[in-house]
Amino acid sequence: MTNAASPTSAILPSIEVCKQARVSRDPRFDGRFFVGVLTTGIYCRTICPARLPKEDNVQYLATAASAQDAGFRPCLRCRPEAALPLPEWTLASDTVLRGLRHIEAGYLNDHSIAELAGQLSVSQRHVTRLFAQELGTSPNSVAQVCRAKVAKGMLSSSNLPLAEVAFHAGYGSLSRFNYELKKLYQATPSQLRKSMAGGPTSHVEMQLPVSLPYNYDWVFEYLKKRALKGMEIVTGGPGTWCYQRLLRRGVRDGVSESGGAEEWISVCQSERGLTARIPVGVEPLHSLLTKIRRVFDLNADGATLHEFLGNDKYLATWVEQAPGLRVPGAWDGFETAVRAILGQQVSVQRGCDLANKMIDQYGGGLFPSAACLLDKDVAELGMPGRRGRAVVHLAKLVDAGDMLVDECQDFDALQNQLESLEGVGPWTANYIRMRALKDPDAFPDNDWVVLKQLDCTAAKARQKAAAWQPWRAYALMYLWYAAGVRRAAKKPLKQ
Repeated sequence: MTNAASPTSAILPSIEVCKQARVSRDPRFDGRFFVGVLTTGIYCRTICPARLPKEDNVQYLATAASAQDAGFRPCLRCRPEAALPLPEWTLASDTVLRGLRHIEAGYLNDHSIAELAGQLSVSQRHVTRLFAQELGTSPNSVAQVCRAKVAKGMLSSSNLPLAEVAFHAGYGSLSRFNYELKKLYQATPSQLRKSMAGGPTSHVEMQLPVSLPYNYDWVFEYLKKRALKGMEIVTGGPGTWCYQRLLRRGVRDGVSESGGAEEWISVCQSERGLTARIPVGVEPLHSLLTKIRRVFDLNADGATLHEFLGNDKYLATWVEQAPGLRVPGAWDGFETAVRAILGQQVSVQRGCDLANKMIDQYGGGLFPSAACLLDKDVAELGMPGRRGRAVVHLAKLVDAGDMLVDECQDFDALQNQLESLEGVGPWTANYIRMRALKDPDAFPDNDWVVLKQLDCTAAKARQKAAAWQPWRAYALMYLWYAAGVRRAAKKPLKQ
């Protein structure tokens, strides 16, 4: 290992900032960069408890993937795979942001970089160049680290056969699984498992890193108010919250979706943050982890959000009172889009009632797929015909593959496509953009609560919200929170 300069990266903090964060073991920089130790060939998190090496013996690297590319292996003490995710706000390129989201969702597990570039509407050369500029690494290296993180977690928390671990982590074959883990950890999967206590084979329990401050009460209460009957259960209270979601074993077990055995996935608050208990055999674990991170908004940078919004004159009081509000995301993009249409101009409870009717009438206990709604008269559930037709039109586009509703899509393009549907207005499109697309800057300026809290028109709301960019969706959560606190007094937010 030589003291060579690390690959250039637009997101790597300055050397002085890196040095101070490393020496002080500053948790705010966990996941922002990694420290390669030249004398040992190991790379660590900023919070690693090991003895600090001399400054001349370290190399700062923007990502775990760039550390792997430079020849370092991950520290078994601080476990870089357990670090907080890279904050998306550090990325200057929307193409890289969407590319990372595709990779984290498993796209490169069974697609090529050329196909990824096609999804991003750029050339393969361009996407590779952008990744090198922003992250100091390649898309394939990022994908390898993503797979390894899931595999390492499964090896440490279950006694699943190695072939099952390989499948759930997104490896196409057992040989690829063995090769990549040995390359990254200089140890075979069996050797990694021998050094860790095994667990059950029916499920996997994994700790999920949470960027503080994180308002558990807000997130779980939000999900509880919108829980679908028979599909979602939210129990407990402060300190003991637990969210459960119904899953159904699919064709991988030789059983059709409509007749598959039922399983429940759970995400519960624990002393260390959030613990996910995930049943094995329903769908690949890496896919379920992506959904959990989306629902609980675990990719958000809590410290940065808190500082930014806490300095705003309109929001400071509420940020201090309820630090760490998050934007709960969508378990399924199509499901959330349909529910957004059902919930137009009605209360949250009424929107839930309509969704539950849809489950009972069309879904057989689960939320109906797009294919299930193609020939339905959705208005018969008790809504205006125009709104029912909008649901069917959306279902036709999704079923035909002409619309994808997930966080990997171009925000503006999908919003325009949604608003082109008769019966879908700006509020609905922005709500979908916020929850399903996970755009941190989505802002329905004509939201009734926004207009009441700011005591102004939609045009004025847009002007005031400009100061909250690029995190207007989080500012919206504070406006909704303030409305709940001040509902009895019915006072607008003071200016």
